[in-house]
Amino acid sequence: MSRDPVRNSPVDHRAERTHEEHLKNTGKGVVGKMVTGKRTTLALGAALGMLLAVPLSAQAAGRPGALPSESEWLGDVAPVAASLQDYLKDRLAQGTRGEKPAVVLDIDNTSLATHYDRGKPVEAILKATVYAHEHGAAVLFASYRGADEQDSTTEELRSAGYTVDGLCLKPHGDSPGKAEVKLGCRKKYEAQGYTLVANVGNRSTDFEGGHYEKGFKLPDYDGQLS
Repeated sequence: MSRDPVRNSPVDHRAERTHEEHLKNTGKGVVGKMVTGKRTTLALGAALGMLLAVPLSAQAAGRPGALPSESEWLGDVAPVAASLQDYLKDRLAQGTRGEKPAVVLDIDNTSLATHYDRGKPVEAILKATVYAHEHGAAVLFASYRGADEQDSTTEELRSAGYTVDGLCLKPHGDSPGKAEVKLGCRKKYEAQGYTLVANVGNRSTDFEGGHYEKGFKLPDYDGQLS
């Protein structure tokens, strides 16, 4: 059994028969609930574009280009991180013999507070990864940062307190878009034998294409926070 990328409950894809359920399986037309800050909203996947309620702090920001304060942003992150940790407690307790569970995370404005304080960890997300690592899951990263930043990014993550069991970045030279790079990273990790039990990011491109059990989307305020 796999899990729907953004749904709060597991889905047995063998029982899926409708076109809508097929889209859920591919990650290209996901319909379900996603915790995105201060609200739980109906989300539509990449085929239709994710329709997410704007967090209250983004509404307070008022005009295009305005972002909430760091404290407001962290307030929007908190319920998503709490949902992630609750899920990991249940999912990792269900592990099967021979399984290599892993959490895969975006870096900028997901694992690290890059916009607000570069190099500073997002503490609630860090806490969830510490729990995951202590309970047998690998901590993997997928980022659109360039491959020439491999060493510096690894050091930045470790200095922030993260375990780095894997780091996948945009390849040298011409590369596909962000969604394709992130999907390629997840496929790479799966080829290494990992079961990606959770995928954490803040942009819709972090989730397109599936290849993970459940997604946790942090706020990006209509794409203003990259």
